[in-house]
Amino acid sequence: MFGAGSLVSGYIVDAHLGGGASADVYRVHRAGQSAPLAMKVLHTDATTHEKARERFAREFDIASLLRHPHIVAVFEKGEIPAAPPAPPTLWMTTQYVDGPDSSALVPGPDAPCDPAAVLMVAEQIADALDYAHSMDVLHRDVKPANILLTADRSCAYLTDFGIAQLIDDVKPLASNGRVSGSIAYASPELLQAQQLTPATDLYALACTMFEWLTGLPPFPRGTAFAITYAHLRDPVPTLTARVSWLPTSLNAVFAKALAKDPAGRYRSCVEFTDIVSRTLRGVEVPQVRAARRRRLRP
Repeated sequence: MFGAGSLVSGYIVDAHLGGGASADVYRVHRAGQSAPLAMKVLHTDATTHEKARERFAREFDIASLLRHPHIVAVFEKGEIPAAPPAPPTLWMTTQYVDGPDSSALVPGPDAPCDPAAVLMVAEQIADALDYAHSMDVLHRDVKPANILLTADRSCAYLTDFGIAQLIDDVKPLASNGRVSGSIAYASPELLQAQQLTPATDLYALACTMFEWLTGLPPFPRGTAFAITYAHLRDPVPTLTARVSWLPTSLNAVFAKALAKDPAGRYRSCVEFTDIVSRTLRGVEVPQVRAARRRRLRP
């Protein structure tokens, strides 16, 4: 891990922003310039795994094909030399987004969802996904953590194309038989290693919006097996069973977006979000009752 002030391949590290299973992310700026960028650096242990290196390289190569106002732009990639026989560490620089990921939209028990905020983000990401599909790219891992927000929540960005693939070259399963993607947002066809289409990303977007509106994804279960079974077999739950003040007509909209058969879903992500927008128009968000707030005070 690099500390603030470290010089990495011509970039000065400002802060460590976080990391995941295979990489760390830093806020950096190029030496002699002030504009902030994000730098993603593959973990040292992941660097020795060929598949991790291939995924990292694929993320850059596919994301570099895309230029859209709501897709995080990638700029440069490189290597940090290591002492032999260790391979060099891979890095890439991307657009820096100064806010949280879209998990910030997920409502809590004492804070109802904000339909206007959900719709703004959903419409931007739907447009980004439809654009990616027009470029023959499937994201395959749409979820709250892979959607970034600006600090003022006015703009959303789709990120992490690490398991994205071209539509004509989609391989649903990894070589070890495990599903690539996040189970809570995975479509039945992805889970069953069937042909993937843009409807696969639409399903994941619908799962994500379901969570933004209700606080939970459609099929919260205790195990990966139970979640998988629910995606494949259980009926789509109604949003109004969780959030009673949402319009009942919204249930049918999400039932179509989350159809088991991809042919039964909407034709595009934008078509789906447009219908959700019309359905939610004019909905008033209830206020948390003062009495309830008083009961919650220590």
